[in-house]
Amino acid sequence: MVAEYESKLQQDGRQNLVEILPVKTPFLLYIDPSSACNFRCKFCPTGHQDLLRSAGVKSSILDFDLYKRIIDSLGEFSQKIKVIRFNKIGEPLLNPHISEMLAYAKASGHVEAIHLTTNAAKLTNKLSTRLVDAGTDVINISVEGVNEAQYKKVCGVNIDFQQFVKNIQWLYAHKENTKINIKIPGNYLTEKDKETFLNIFSEHCDTIFIENLSSIWPGFDIVERGGFPIQDEHQYGENGGEKQICTYLFYAMAINADGTVSACCPDWEQKLILGDTKIQPIKEIWNSEALRVLQLAHLRLERQKVAVCNQCGHIRYCQVDCIDSASQDIIQRFKA
Repeated sequence: MVAEYESKLQQDGRQNLVEILPVKTPFLLYIDPSSACNFRCKFCPTGHQDLLRSAGVKSSILDFDLYKRIIDSLGEFSQKIKVIRFNKIGEPLLNPHISEMLAYAKASGHVEAIHLTTNAAKLTNKLSTRLVDAGTDVINISVEGVNEAQYKKVCGVNIDFQQFVKNIQWLYAHKENTKINIKIPGNYLTEKDKETFLNIFSEHCDTIFIENLSSIWPGFDIVERGGFPIQDEHQYGENGGEKQICTYLFYAMAINADGTVSACCPDWEQKLILGDTKIQPIKEIWNSEALRVLQLAHLRLERQKVAVCNQCGHIRYCQVDCIDSASQDIIQRFKA
């Protein structure tokens, strides 16, 4: 079977935010099991150790006991979290408890779907079995090259590419009810490379896609750091365009590997901290004054006055929802 050519961006069943905001329960939580990464990708802030040091970002592994308390606290919400995405700035498979984390969230009854994003370099047949047995709904695999030389150039790592492919093939053959999505950045690939990518992987996943690398990270110059061309295109091939309001702030949050909570996933420097799960339940942080101030600043169309937000390209290159025209109505609903 050949995979469907489709991005990981879920469009089916998407609700109209204009009609439902504010929401009492976030739809989406990002959880970073590990802020460390085994790759040094040129297009990612985590790949540049000098940048992380200058920003004061420290690598850490999310404590398993703290993680369980976080998941347990989700029961305080009136509805289930729609999706937990296990990724932010690090490689989730570096957390030795990753399969247990997935299984714990799945068994909690507080979450509808579990998604894991990985570079797959740490995959083994044994680990793949554990990830599937945990009840993972979707595994997103980020492929970064079509041969060993590209991985060395782009990611700064030596991999056994043939074994890497075999590990993914094995995962797909034993995936049971888990959906496997594979994607690759197309910016540094030739047309022949793209064809090679599709030929290698399209029979070993459910969906496959060639993404556009975009300038999405605030405070990170992807052109200077990456050294390859960036087009003014949406990362997932959707209609992007200019917006004033970041919609992620109204239905998502990101839990960092140190237990703090950022307002959004692109906050790699952890400058938009809303709270700390070591001393606060998630519901309290979701209803915090810190988040409300940030949301209202966007609704008043003052994003350019907000540090971090005014440097972020995620709103243009990754988001599809637009609530700009309904900003005043939504402000009134917040006051009600």
